[in-house]
Amino acid sequence: MKLISWVFVALLAVAVIILSVGNKESVTFSFFPLPFVMDVPLFLLILAGAFLGVLLGAFRTWLSDGKLRRENRELKRETLKMEGDIVRLNKILKENEEALQPSSQNNLKITDQSA
Repeated sequence: MKLISWVFVALLAVAVIILSVGNKESVTFSFFPLPFVMDVPLFLLILAGAFLGVLLGAFRTWLSDGKLRRENRELKRETLKMEGDIVRLNKILKENEEALQPSSQNNLKITDQSA
């Protein structure tokens, strides 16, 4: 699996290099309602847009997974509580077994009284 991720990163790096070399020309970038205008290389706009898309997608995924994270925390709490209950019940069971064990002092000795 690690090899696949490294191959993917290498292919992505090659794509970014090809994009950068092929799109060096400047384009005019402006925010329409604002009087903000600047000339930037086209590859920077493309990469900035892709980066912004990745950030927004990660944020959306994080928000949508909130319910699953909450359920996971609740299940972990419940599991820890149950493990504590198991330890406590095993201790009580061991104490009860020890209390029910016949000790050598309490054993009745049956002897042959006919002799």
